Amino acid sequence: MARSKNQNKDIYSPCVSCDRKTYHEILHADVQSESEYQMDTINEMLKCRGCHAISFRRVVRDYEGAYPIDERSGVEWYLPEEITNYPSILEGHKELEGLWELPEIVRDIYTQSVHAIKDKSNILAGIGLRTTIEAICVDKNIGGRNLEKQIDSLAKGGLISQKDAERLHAIRFLGNDAAHDIKSVDANNLLIALRIIDHLLVNIYILDNDADGRLDTIVKTFEQFEDLLNNNIPHLVSGDEVPLAKIFGRDVRRIHGYLQAHEAELKCRILNGTYAKLSVGKVDKYAGSNHQLQHFIVL
Repeated sequence: MARSKNQNKDIYSPCVSCDRKTYHEILHADVQSESEYQMDTINEMLKCRGCHAISFRRVVRDYEGAYPIDERSGVEWYLPEEITNYPSILEGHKELEGLWELPEIVRDIYTQSVHAIKDKSNILAGIGLRTTIEAICVDKNIGGRNLEKQIDSLAKGGLISQKDAERLHAIRFLGNDAAHDIKSVDANNLLIALRIIDHLLVNIYILDNDADGRLDTIVKTFEQFEDLLNNNIPHLVSGDEVPLAKIFGRDVRRIHGYLQAHEAELKCRILNGTYAKLSVGKVDKYAGSNHQLQHFIVL
């Protein structure tokens, strides 16, 4: 049985950048052989034939543990190998784009959880994914005496769907078993849970950041309302007395469902002197409207 070291040959190995197995060129290979026990440790520097990413691979071959697969001919042998890639690679998982857009508290526990999965620390990974949900709840100021209630509040508050909440409860169960019963989580189940967490992070953080300033998103908070108001006031003339619908124009659709509350808050801030670009005007119909509308005077 020959000792093949794969030197000067391409190998099929997981790529740190492509997130799947690709052909790699072996740029350098160093072989260390044991003198008392027939075992080789091969350290290789690899270069992906596709994306050209550089990575490292360690192969430990136990020749004394080899045995023939076909006992009749004795020609084909099984050679035990232990292969480790550096950096650790999680096949089938694409790193989140926009990872640095996550709040620090969420990003830290999420990345540590991914590293735990890569390192096959399955108990810690299960706890980490559960804790990632807790970190999101802390960042979003979600109330509740425990994670069960907090997940339900995420759904009730509209941050996630009811189906998403059911999936997060499954991760909660998984993390509880790992933490309280010291139960290792199945590797395939961890990958499913990780995909759920990725979906959650994209929906709550990354898509909102990507859409902000590019798409006409709904204006929920008064701070967003005030920013939009300040952007539209310069298009009017000092002394104009008009309702908010005129000030915002097409942008009024972005305040869908929140206009009445924001208008009331705006009046309070004008009257207490904390908003000085408008003053409170008359209540009257405007441009054939069916209802009386609060007007504001541009200062």
